[in-house]
Amino acid sequence: MPGISGAGGALAVVVCVALIGCDSLPRVSTRFVGGLSSEERARAAQLPVYREKLAEGAYRVVGPVSGLSCEVAHDDTYRVSEDNAIEELQRATFKAGGNAVMEVNCAHFGRGQGTRNCFRSIECRGTAIREAEPKGSVD
Repeated sequence: MPGISGAGGALAVVVCVALIGCDSLPRVSTRFVGGLSSEERARAAQLPVYREKLAEGAYRVVGPVSGLSCEVAHDDTYRVSEDNAIEELQRATFKAGGNAVMEVNCAHFGRGQGTRNCFRSIECRGTAIREAEPKGSVD
């Protein structure tokens, strides 16, 4: 930017990035739920996943959760999969305080569809719950 240097130049860059937003920044291949140790991620991977709604009274609803598997470019070495999106869903459930997730549905998106500027993506959504005794996954 002609005529702008030093702190003024840095401020201009910060303002430009703020106006453009994060969508113009490079993306990672998948959105990992942060803040979990490797032990917590391993425990989250064991959470039951139910495609259907469970019988009332067998659980307490924690809240909605989602997981994303994202290929950032057509030649990206990472390949999207429902399994990866469900792993993210389990991590989000664990982090929210749930011990299972129910009513899981996954949507597949192609180029220009879906979320997060992905070339292709799979997003899974569900409801994080606390079961008295998890019954096991029916994936």
